[in-house]
Amino acid sequence: MTRKIGIIDEPVRDNKEDNLDIGTHAKSLIQYIKDTDTPITIGIQGEWGSGKTSLINSIFTELDKDNKYKQIWINSWEFSLLTSPEESLLKIVSKIIDELVKSDESIKKSSDLGNAAKKVFEGALRIGAGVVGGTSGQKVAEELFEESHKQNITELRKQLRDLVSKVKDSNQQQYQKVIIYVDDLDRIEPKNAVSILELLKNIFNVPNCVFVLAIDYQVVVKGLEHKFGKQTSENEWEFRAFFDKIIQLPFMMPMGQYNIAKYVNKLLREIGFIDEKGLDEDLIRRIIEYTIGRNPRSIKRLINSVSLIQVFTEIKKADEPNNIIGELDDLENPDDKQKFLLFSLVCLQIAYPHIYSLLEAKPNFTEWDDSFAHSDTMQKEKNKEEYPQFDEEFEIAKNTDDFNEPWEQALYRICYVRPRMKNIAKLISKFFSIIKDDLLNGNEALIEELIIETLRNTSVTSVTSTDKQQIVIPERAGAFQRRMFDDIETYFQKEREESKHPGVDSTFDLIRQIHTDISEKYPNAEWKYAGGVTGYSSKHKFISIYNHGNNGVHVRLLRHKDDDYKIPKNADIAGSCIREYQVGKDSTAFESYNYYFDLTDDLYTKAKDIIMNLIAKSLDMCDNHYQNKLSVMPRKPSFSCIIDGEEKEYKQKKKVDEMALKYLNNSYTYNLK
Repeated sequence: MTRKIGIIDEPVRDNKEDNLDIGTHAKSLIQYIKDTDTPITIGIQGEWGSGKTSLINSIFTELDKDNKYKQIWINSWEFSLLTSPEESLLKIVSKIIDELVKSDESIKKSSDLGNAAKKVFEGALRIGAGVVGGTSGQKVAEELFEESHKQNITELRKQLRDLVSKVKDSNQQQYQKVIIYVDDLDRIEPKNAVSILELLKNIFNVPNCVFVLAIDYQVVVKGLEHKFGKQTSENEWEFRAFFDKIIQLPFMMPMGQYNIAKYVNKLLREIGFIDEKGLDEDLIRRIIEYTIGRNPRSIKRLINSVSLIQVFTEIKKADEPNNIIGELDDLENPDDKQKFLLFSLVCLQIAYPHIYSLLEAKPNFTEWDDSFAHSDTMQKEKNKEEYPQFDEEFEIAKNTDDFNEPWEQALYRICYVRPRMKNIAKLISKFFSIIKDDLLNGNEALIEELIIETLRNTSVTSVTSTDKQQIVIPERAGAFQRRMFDDIETYFQKEREESKHPGVDSTFDLIRQIHTDISEKYPNAEWKYAGGVTGYSSKHKFISIYNHGNNGVHVRLLRHKDDDYKIPKNADIAGSCIREYQVGKDSTAFESYNYYFDLTDDLYTKAKDIIMNLIAKSLDMCDNHYQNKLSVMPRKPSFSCIIDGEEKEYKQKKKVDEMALKYLNNSYTYNLK
């Protein structure tokens, strides 16, 4: 079999292939349509990409073999483009009339069509022409469908009934029924889709007609929010009542019964990823259910990603023949294991891009711990106001099989602060357990090596990697205007693009670590990201961290009154004034209340306890003594601080200069122990 490169995302055109094992469902619907009384409207329900169009294609193809049925296909999305709902309906009804007339040459449009039907037909032609005689398509539609012309709808329905009857009883064609398929409603903007449905229901009640609608119920819900508000348990019946007034027979796409493993293996064979034996069907089913779900469109996207990765790895092997993965002798069928791991990580990448990015950061997920989780969550889960139930729910989770290991508990924390992931944390845990226990037989020594190698290949389709490269840095509002960034990663992107410091990337891990350590110890600290990374407590700035590239990071903290506002120093930490004061240069008193020191990875590791103590002092000044911070303002002039336990303030220029020269001097220090 010739290998395919990629899978086209198109509906199945006929019923020859039943890749999802839902043939029985299709046959049942076909038989129902054949035998049912009319008029009736059938709603084929399912989310976008669930296979609705493929199903009604198979119904159409089967019924088309029998000349007993006149079938009309309406692509509602095409009819809705650049038009109002009323105009769309006009085009849809015109299409139905046109198809009916074409089926029987004995019906003459000029004489046999009633006035209302002719108005619709002619109105659609006028709309098709865009603007005729200065009258817009909207106005043409309103002539037929506005409230003051209800008799036109009634007359139209009657004449459609007569037209269908003529076609059915014609000597040329002996049709038993007219079957009208309305597809792609869920591609229309929800509010407009609902409006079209409301207008269409006026013509659904036509004898000898079966209407088959492909629709996502959630689109109906979204389209009715302007009328009923957000759906709740109290008003859910109103949404359902609207749907039930239109649909007499609801049919839900049986996604839960799809033979997903069979379908996935078939597609993987088509792209040449696996041989005829295929991958383990039970593991495929579980991986799919825990990640992307059973939607056929999502599965096609998955297969296309695998196809691209396969091409990438083949070229990579040709270019780098010696770059092979280490010994895998401990694994049974190592080639299958690697392929299944690649398949699984692509599923993770599509379903949970954030978790995939964490796996990129630390591939051996069995080593994830609370510290790793906190670096991601900033300990938000410990905020009692925002997450009052966390401690209780966490304790319950730890007593389950899904979260009884440290790495699983770290995963729980990571998921908890993300609303969409919180409710599916158990599925993500089960996913990783399959990788660890079923795929790698609990061999933790191989986990990191295998995942790193596989991540190198799957990164070419990574949504997360793409997102990181496409972070948009906001423009400045004006000269000297600060730009605030949403998060630390956007700040880092700004640094990459704009910093003039050599080795700008080299300090990001250190900044992240300081940020994480402070957030863990002081969960109520707030952060802002602009020219640097700045921490606030009690609405006051207690730390600023600036990136100096190869020179490390520049840290600013508040001087503490208990140290007489002296600057800390020892053999490792060389604290300095922000600027040393010079008489006559008022700007040298800038940030008189702060001091700074430069920090490297090695120094932070060596002196972390001392540095965290300095940060604690700065935070204490914010929370408890901010009104007593050192303040030097030569221009006013003014100097104030606590001296010998008393508040002192000087306003004479000479005295202000004298005090500034004393306090804003790099020799005004104390020795750190």
